[in-house]
Amino acid sequence: MAKLDTSKGVLFLVDTWGGSPFNAASRIVVDKEHYEVIAGVNIPMLVETFMARDDNPSFDELVALAVETGSEGVKALKAKPVEKAAPAPVASPKAAAPAKPMGPNDYMQIGLARIDDRLIHGQVATRWTKETNVTRIIVVSDEVAADTVRKTLLTQVAPPGVTAHVVDVAKMIRVYNNPKYAGERVMLLFTNPTDVERIVEGGVKITSVNIGGMAFRQGKTQVNNAISVDDKDIEAFKKLNERGIELEARKVSTDQKLKMMDLIAKVK
Repeated sequence: MAKLDTSKGVLFLVDTWGGSPFNAASRIVVDKEHYEVIAGVNIPMLVETFMARDDNPSFDELVALAVETGSEGVKALKAKPVEKAAPAPVASPKAAAPAKPMGPNDYMQIGLARIDDRLIHGQVATRWTKETNVTRIIVVSDEVAADTVRKTLLTQVAPPGVTAHVVDVAKMIRVYNNPKYAGERVMLLFTNPTDVERIVEGGVKITSVNIGGMAFRQGKTQVNNAISVDDKDIEAFKKLNERGIELEARKVSTDQKLKMMDLIAKVK
């Protein structure tokens, strides 16, 4: 990058939204003007974008052209046009029903609660979202929620059809108790077990926690090749275990489930 002329802007054309190239490019463009990332690159997009540079379009025009030609280049040879459904009749407004206590079906459905300090990355974006059939990914962390740049990046890397949010622990508890999200299937991502224990203490119903990755650093003990813990982590895991919550370690859904407390017992 240092050797390139970036005075007119930088446009990254990458393969998939939320993949490693997209995430790397997003970190570069997030706080720069006339820097952009476009996912879903195909040959028409690539050719048209390179040729258009000779006409000296503005940066925004070049971005729009790349998106347009890329979209138009996606076609099926034998596809038939889809008929549009007739608009549904507008129902007469009804009086609001009186408030009632929330029942078990009035909360969001937690398809997966996962501890992974990389948060949203390739495995989460492509495999776990499909396996769990979620429509939202919610990153729960006081630290990440206070980091504007990191928060912005994470909300941009969710796969198509899935919305990503970053909230602190207190807000997660409020959101869980909001009937607006009743029945919606979500994935909760955490960087550590202490935050999981905090939201459970706050009333969020979790029956199982997947531990996918906790990086090694000073003061932590490695329990397998992907997970390292310190005394604070172990204490939180013990509290979750005492509540009868399943604690299973797997990087991907096809891995064999390992009991987290058994892994801890081997090193402590």
